[in-house]
Amino acid sequence: MRKMSNLEYSFMVQELSALAGKHFARIRRMGQDIYRMKIGNAEMVCHLGVRLHKTKYMEEPEPDDSFVQRISKELDNAKLSSVEQLNNDRIVSFNFNKGKLIFEMFGGGNAILVQDGKVTASCRKEKWADREIRPGVDYAPPSTVPSEKLELTDKYVIVSLVKLPFGKDYALEALARAGIDEKTPGNKLSKERISKLEKELAKIRKSAKPYIFMKEGKPVDFALAKLSKYSETDIEEAATLGEAADGYYAALEQLDERLEKLERRLEKQKERLNQLKEEEREYRAKGDFIYQHYNEVEEIVNSAKQGKFKGKINKKEKSVEAELQ
Repeated sequence: MRKMSNLEYSFMVQELSALAGKHFARIRRMGQDIYRMKIGNAEMVCHLGVRLHKTKYMEEPEPDDSFVQRISKELDNAKLSSVEQLNNDRIVSFNFNKGKLIFEMFGGGNAILVQDGKVTASCRKEKWADREIRPGVDYAPPSTVPSEKLELTDKYVIVSLVKLPFGKDYALEALARAGIDEKTPGNKLSKERISKLEKELAKIRKSAKPYIFMKEGKPVDFALAKLSKYSETDIEEAATLGEAADGYYAALEQLDERLEKLERRLEKQKERLNQLKEEEREYRAKGDFIYQHYNEVEEIVNSAKQGKFKGKINKKEKSVEAELQ
């Protein structure tokens, strides 16, 4: 599933900052690693490690887990003071007067409640060499942060670009606009080409605007730039990045639901096919057995018709029972 990038979270934080001054209303668990939160009148969905944005789609929630119960208790009617992106990374912090609700969106993602600088609750406990997420420890974001400066090496230029706070799609777009192949070794680029690349990266950031890419009337992606790879699709400008993301993921989920139904139907068809194959094997084995003992079977049938068969006869079922060697 498509994951939102650093640049998109930076843009999203700007949109969500308009909620400052509003109060925390509720949080609900929508599925595995999926939460819906309401601040003021705005509904937001967060799929840990994948996306975070406002949503207009209201699905039935699942039973609350202990994390949701703790957040609901600690942030009840809390006032939002600000929304910020930490370390220019895929980390979004909702800063309330009662604590911070931090969504770490890299890797598999995590949701963390921080009060007085310490972790109060988290969706899951995690531990690295230089940091730990569990109740009672001081909260600190990752020590490694995205580089603000383009540092090229002898590796492919794309390797250096993905270390910037943009995202791979935007890095590839900048390379395409600069006319540079992504597999070009960074130390082979001339000063002029490096300058051109840096200008294209700056343009993408400065002119960032939400677009949604449509094919046959359905959204196939969204971005903050008109990506060259979607030049043959219909490109629509969205009012907000949240609106673009919401439309894309909703369409994706509907497709997933249809695929799931088709997969269930296919599974049932496979089960029925296996049953028919098993029945076929049984009938074939019975047929082969009868063929091998044809003379004996014929003799038994004839003797039964003539009333000379001494074995068991079921007139109601019109059957006879006999042992064949």
